[in-house]
Amino acid sequence: MSSAQPMRSSVILPCYNAEAYLQCALESIFAQRRAPDEVIVVDDGSTDGSAAIAGRFASRIRYHLQPHAGEGAARNRGLRLAKGEYISFLDADDLWPDTAFATLLHHLETNLNLDLVYGFVEQFISPELDEATRAGLHCPPGAEAARLFGATLVRRRAFEQIGGFNVSFKLGPVVDWVARFEEQGLASGQVNEVVLLRRIHKTNVSLVEKHHRSDYLRILKASLDRRRQGLPGSPAAK
Repeated sequence: MSSAQPMRSSVILPCYNAEAYLQCALESIFAQRRAPDEVIVVDDGSTDGSAAIAGRFASRIRYHLQPHAGEGAARNRGLRLAKGEYISFLDADDLWPDTAFATLLHHLETNLNLDLVYGFVEQFISPELDEATRAGLHCPPGAEAARLFGATLVRRRAFEQIGGFNVSFKLGPVVDWVARFEEQGLASGQVNEVVLLRRIHKTNVSLVEKHHRSDYLRILKASLDRRRQGLPGSPAAK
């Protein structure tokens, strides 16, 4: 691709101590039937072997290491680095089916009024876990539509209007962003296809960061307050 051509699509993969699953996540991106124009890995201060694993893909990704600052900050860094008109995220422990990116991209390209498109998510328990660990994890059966960012593709103009992710939330910066998206009345669409395989394992952020679950109440309160006051809350990306 000529350097003079604009980037059409960017995938941002934030990671933190993700050596167990990072390679699989990247391989699922590069196995896509329609590949993104750029893949950006934002390493949020990993202390394990994540950097070495990312290095195996050095010719195919842009790698950025930053001091540990949390999920929201890593996503914001990726946004600042991304050059694409269409932007997606994949968490380092999740996977894309090989038709996922093509399906989402085609839907946005052919529906010019939409700012965001999302699809179905299917969850699975990571196969390397022993039976005792598996028994303690809950994995919802079947697939369901969800605006998890790994199942979502967004036009750049939506981020330009809404802003980035609120770094004050350790849990739920994506939930907060989607709330602000809805408050501003932007248009979204759904595809009836599984576009994300979400891995359930013993170090999922939602499990490890249980003490931050009050963030969800803070997000809800902030959204209700903005709606009452008619304010389109849009914190700047940091």
